[in-house]
Amino acid sequence: MGVPNRLSGSLPVSIAVHAVVICLLFVIPLTAQISLPILPSAVDAYVRAVPVPPPPPAPIVHAATPVADPSRVPIAAPPAIVPEHTAAVPDINNGAVGGVDFGTVGAIGVPQDAIPMPPVPPPPPPPKPAAPVRAGELVRAPQKTVDVHPTYPEIARAAHVEGTVILEAVLDRNGRVDQVRVLKSIPLLDRAAIDAVRQWQYTPSTLHGVPVEVLMTITVTFNLQE
Repeated sequence: MGVPNRLSGSLPVSIAVHAVVICLLFVIPLTAQISLPILPSAVDAYVRAVPVPPPPPAPIVHAATPVADPSRVPIAAPPAIVPEHTAAVPDINNGAVGGVDFGTVGAIGVPQDAIPMPPVPPPPPPPKPAAPVRAGELVRAPQKTVDVHPTYPEIARAAHVEGTVILEAVLDRNGRVDQVRVLKSIPLLDRAAIDAVRQWQYTPSTLHGVPVEVLMTITVTFNLQE
């Protein structure tokens, strides 16, 4: 039988001593600083939401039934039925109701004959033309009433000068030649043409009933064969 080893018995004791020391130095201080949460003893059950109750209905108000006044309710039948009278409607076509003629009565019940009517103003006079009116603008052109033939100048006859002189003349409101100017000239015949035309006369001219001056073109022809 062998001799027991001393180290085999002291080794477990040494391990246990070291484990206790480690617990005292590390494990116990750590557990002292950590605070564990406190669990409730019981957990509440699931709470279901309760629906909001609907508003109460509005109160129904019953209209009070009117009670007839017994003193005004007829209890006996009338002896006879009287026809209803309707208001007279004016007859617009005839213009009279009840002997009153609406055609001669004004808006305030006064006959129209008694209301003085304002006089109708006369129409304004037509504007007078500031310048002579051309003969083509008139309804009726002026008619010549006095005609004077021009005298052929001897100098023009000796020079065998002939042709047509065109003049522009202004007739006054009485139809007489007031102004004359030459539009187409023949020097040896112009004066004879102007002297003859100044003696001409025409019928007076009017525009919208107003006497006017007239601007017209006149031709005077000189012919040696006449």
